[in-house]
Formats: sequence, structure tokens, C-alpha cells
Amino acid sequence: MSTTDTEPRIETEAQLVDLAAYRDAETLTRIEEAARDAVRTTPAGLPDLTTGTVRLDKVDAPVGTPAEDEAGVLEILDERDGWNLRTLVPESLTNPGVWRQRRAEWTNAAQFHALRSPVYLWRVANVSALGARVGIRDAWSFLFATEYGEITDKVRRTKAGPEHIADLRADRRKEARARRREPLTVYGLTGCTTYTAALLALGETWGWVMAAPVLLPVFGVLYALGRRELIRRQPDGTFALMDAPDFTGAGVLTDEGLNAALRARNVGILKDGEEVTIRGFIAREPGDKASVVRFDLPRSAGKTAKEVAAKRESLAAALAVDAIQLSIRQDGHEGGVYMRVADSHPFGGDPVPSPLETAERWNIWDGAPTFVDETGAITAIELLFFGLLVGAMPRQGKTFTARAAAAAAVLDPLCRMIVADGKGGKDWSATALLAEAYIRGVTEPAVRRLTHVLEDLVGEMEEGYDALFELPDEVCPEGKLTPEITRDHKIYPVVLIIDELQRYLEDEGKEEEDDKLTYGKRIEKALITLAKVGPAVGLIPILASQKPTGDAVPSALRDAIPQRIAHLCATYQMSDSVLGTGSSASGWNAKDLAPAFKGMGIHADETGLRFMRSLLINLPKFRAICERGRALRIEAGTLAGEAAGQAGRAARVGGILADLIAVFEDRKNPERLATAEILDGLADLDPATWAPAALGVGEEDQATYARTGGTALRKRLDEALDNTDRTLAVRSWTSGGRANGYYLADLRKAAGMG
Repeated sequence: MSTTDTEPRIETEAQLVDLAAYRDAETLTRIEEAARDAVRTTPAGLPDLTTGTVRLDKVDAPVGTPAEDEAGVLEILDERDGWNLRTLVPESLTNPGVWRQRRAEWTNAAQFHALRSPVYLWRVANVSALGARVGIRDAWSFLFATEYGEITDKVRRTKAGPEHIADLRADRRKEARARRREPLTVYGLTGCTTYTAALLALGETWGWVMAAPVLLPVFGVLYALGRRELIRRQPDGTFALMDAPDFTGAGVLTDEGLNAALRARNVGILKDGEEVTIRGFIAREPGDKASVVRFDLPRSAGKTAKEVAAKRESLAAALAVDAIQLSIRQDGHEGGVYMRVADSHPFGGDPVPSPLETAERWNIWDGAPTFVDETGAITAIELLFFGLLVGAMPRQGKTFTARAAAAAAVLDPLCRMIVADGKGGKDWSATALLAEAYIRGVTEPAVRRLTHVLEDLVGEMEEGYDALFELPDEVCPEGKLTPEITRDHKIYPVVLIIDELQRYLEDEGKEEEDDKLTYGKRIEKALITLAKVGPAVGLIPILASQKPTGDAVPSALRDAIPQRIAHLCATYQMSDSVLGTGSSASGWNAKDLAPAFKGMGIHADETGLRFMRSLLINLPKFRAICERGRALRIEAGTLAGEAAGQAGRAARVGGILADLIAVFEDRKNPERLATAEILDGLADLDPATWAPAALGVGEEDQATYARTGGTALRKRLDEALDNTDRTLAVRSWTSGGRANGYYLADLRKAAGMG
């Protein structure tokens, strides 16, 4: 708008301009109609700012004077009224998903009708035959005035005189002759004769196969006559040449099919006459794998999305699909439903390889690619602050799932790893290349070592909180670990992997006879503390158990890990113990998963539940990933613990050094122990290696046992300390009796404990 230089000016942040004041009535009417059309295309059907006034930013206007220059306003109006084809054209014509849905419906209908084409031909033949009979009957009746015969019969029944009947017969002959001489009759008979002669000539000349198409008009006329007769006989219109396409079981969802399924007796979500309100249109996913619809349940039904989800199996039966093909969840409000109907089993075919098989490195803060969901998309779950609990029957893919999640931590050089494999096999052996502690099996030394590892982690957790407490609020705004804190302050996430957890928790061994807690109880207590308190300082538990029920894995531990995956379970109680109480009643039951698809399961987190199938990483690929993870840690200077030939803390000590420390701990950590005492303690821990018989010495010959066992112990220690800068020497003493052996202080230094 124009102003003079002498007029006072101000600059405002925004000014509302009433555009209606600058338009005539006809233009306003047109704008109103366009606005109403735009409103109908919005998801909620409500007007928005696009149908109201325009906000102009920083408009210069003279104080106290209205806008007088109409040119600027009209220019804005021209821009505002520009043709927006995507707004004016209905969504049904611009949405690719809607077009994919229509194409699927057309394809399914074409296939349906093609399969039923013999039935349709039979119906056409029957209707045409009926038309031929009716046509001949009507033509005969018209040409010979047969209606007079009915009149004559009625007259005869009234016992009228012969002269009346003779008159009627004369009238009939006269009427019949008149009809046969009518031009229309003559033209019709001439046309039929000509058509028949031409057909015969064409058949003789070109063959009867070539002449067959000429009969189509005849069949068309006969079908029309037969159809007219059927309509006369069935005025309710029940006859139809072609059946309505049946989309049930085809994965192609329609409005009618959806409402019919919700009304099914075993579903009972809708009553007769009730219908759902579909938001937008039913659409197809890219790749034509499934139909997707969002709809609102009628208020009169009084149903919720959770009730629809609880009826998933019954609803799948009504739609003639497998329950795994049907995904249902709440969408928006309580009565809003998102439904996806897949064309086939979403997890058929071979497992999908993990993208981490070829990744050079990974950032744990970006999540861990663990599985594919029902749409086929690879899903990266959040391990930090959530952890993962995997439960299932034996040989259903627990280890594969845990391995797929752990691979992300392996490729992050700023992640510390501790691994305990209760199975004792090769599944996790590759992690010894980079793990600060790798514990295999459930022997007494292994269980004792895991106990100390976890109790030591509790202490580290407390130290981590002390370190976060000292940081300024600007650096640690939420009181928990961040990528910046990890990078700048060297507080690294710790991934704790325990496979076959139930085997460790079931251990009944005690460190001392008068100790009140068994190793299993101490492991349980430490795990609960770490799972509940540790996530904020980067403690990530990845636990797998065959028996996740309360008698094997306590509920306090399960409840502390909000992210769970359940593969095939033996009972619904077992499924609920993993996914959460009431999940089976809501339609999510891992007991009903198909055992043919290994790695298939149900994932539960704070967002809800979904079907999934684990990504595949076999042992050779996993070892290659662990080798890359070790190289990354060497490059970053973060390789530590057992993988680096260091013990770190007492809990991280491995091999013979761990056994020696355990012997000292069993004897309340004395200053020193003679070799004979150490051999007795080692024999208690591992009799197959250190008992006199295992060393080829008689039990009564203690001197030979001490000499032979001492030599074997010396050899094992040299092997353990090879390629390190630490040593452990045998020392002699005379106080308290002449003997030789090892001092606890020397052992701690050799173990890297300071």
C-alpha cells in the first residue's frame, strides 16, 4: 500500500487485513463456495486458516489511517485465489494409495469374474433359451391372434350361442390377416429372412467358425427377451447375471467387507444397521502388500479400539485371512482404529539379513536394527534407557534376536560389553574379542564370577551417578547420559548380555555355609538394581530366558525392562509374563505364533505391540562383526578388560587369575597363601583340572602334589600373563612356618587391580 513520506509510520509484527471489504458480492459468494469445497476435503471436515483471513507480516501502515491503496491488496488476493489443483481435485484422484487400492479391487474383480465366466455363460444360455421360447410364443400369439382363443373359450363357458363363437373365430382370422399384412411385420420377417440367408452364405463361404460372431446380435436379442421375462416373473429384482465380487480372503479390504466383518456374529462390534466412518479412503501400501484403513466406530456402538483388537482372531476369520495378516491398533481417540490387512503372511520367505552385517561402524544412540515389522520395514529399537528382554520356548530364536540387537553395540567403539552365556555354546564366543568380561556356562566359577561382575557393576553405576551429579545442568540437563557426555567425559554405556538367564538365577551355591544369599539370589538382586536404576547412566541389559515366568525370572526384574520380545511360548501365561499382563486377552498371544517361521514374535514397548521377525546374523557374520568391533575399539583406545588382556576390576578378572582371586576370597582374603593351600582351593573349584588324580598324583603324596601342581599352576599363570607387562612370582617365607606361595597384593597387581 502507498503512503506519503510525511505520514507517520510504524512497523508491526503482523496485521490482520479484512479482505472481504475489498470484494463484491459475486466474488465473495464464489470464495465461500470454494472454501466449503476445501473444508470437505480436510480430515476433520473443519475450516482452517486457508478459508479465512490472510496474515501479512510486517506491514507498514500510517497511524490512524486505513489502507487506501487497493492495488497491493488485490495483488495479494490474486495470489490467494491462485488455482491450487491439489486442493480442488478430490483426494480420491490424487492419493497414490487410493489408486493402488482401486487397481487391486479391479484386478481382484477381474479374476473373480474370469473364474466364474463358465457360470455366467450358462446363465446367458439359459436366459437366451427362455428368450427364444418367449419370443416364439409372443410372435405366434401376435401373428395368429391367439388372445381370441381365450375369449372364445370364455364365451363358450357362458353357454352362448354358436353364432357368437363363429363371429369370434371370424374376427380372429380377420385380425390375424391384418397383423400379418402390417408393414412392421413384413419388414421384420423380411429382415429375419435376409439375416438368415446372409448367415448361411457367410458360413458356406468362410466357414461356420467365422460366421459364429454374426450370431451375437441374435443372442443379444434373445437374452434381452429372456431378461424381460425374468423381470416380469421376479419383480423384486433378485436375478443378476454376474455375482458381486467377493474380496474375502483376497487381502483387498472394502467398505462393505469391513462393516460385514465387524457385524459378524463371533465379532459383534457392530449391530445391524450400524456402520463405521472411514477417514479418507481405504488405500494400498506401496508395493501392493496390504490394505490400510483408518476408521471411527459409531458412538452408538459404545466400542473402543481395544475391544476391536481383542477380537482380532474372530475378525480375521470373518475376513477369511490368517490372524497374523491382520494388524489393529488405536488411532487417535479411543474409538479410532487403524487396521492393516496383508495379502499374505507378512513373514513368509527367508529371514532378512541384518544391515549391520556390512556396516563398518554404528552409533548406539541411533538404535539397534533388530527385526522387520509386518510391513517389511527394518526396525531399529531403542536400547539406551530401555534394554531388552527376550522370552520364548527353546529353539525359537531368542539368541538370534539378542544377537541382532547386540550387534549395534559391538560396532560402537564407545560401548562397553559384558557377556554371560548360560547355554555354554558358541553363540556368543566371538564377543570375547571385545568384551570386558566373557563368561561361558554355569559352572561354579562362572556363576561366582558373574555374581562379582554384577555386584561390581552396581558400584560402577553409583560412581556414574556421582560423575553426572558433578556436571553442570547445562551439560547434563536431564540428569542422564547423553552422546556429548559420553564423548567429552568418557562415561560409556555398558551393554550387559545374559543368555539363558534362568540358569544363573536357579543356582543354589553359596560362598560360605553361613551366607544367607545364594549366588542366584545375589545375581537377581544385582540385576534388579541395575535394570531399575542403571539406564540413566547407560546400563543396557539384554536378557534372554527360556522361562520368563515368575518362578524363574522375578516380576520385579521383568517390570524394570519396558521393552520385550516374545517368540513362540508354551502357554498364554508365559506370553503374558514377557509382553505384560492382559496382552493375551487383548489379542496378542505368543502361544499362537506359527512355529514354521523361526524368529517370528511380538514386540512390546511403550508405544504398543506389533508382530515382528528377527533379522538374521549367523555365527560367521557375527564373528566378522565382532572383529570389526575389536578393531574399532583398538583405534579409539577403548578396548579394555579381558579382551585387552587386562583384568580391570576384580569382577572382570578371567581365567586362572579369577580362580586364584576366588580362592583368596573363599578364605577371607588372607595376606598370602601357600601353594598347597591354593591347590586345595583350585581342586574344590575345578576338580577335573586340579585334583590330585587329574595331575596323576596320589592323594596321600602331598609333597609330590604340591610340586607337580605348583609347576602346572606356574605354567598356567605364565600363559595368562603372556604379552602383558605384568608378572606374578612365587615367594617364600619362614614366618608361621617355612612355605612358598603367592601374596594377595602381588596377585592383585598381576590382575591389573592396582
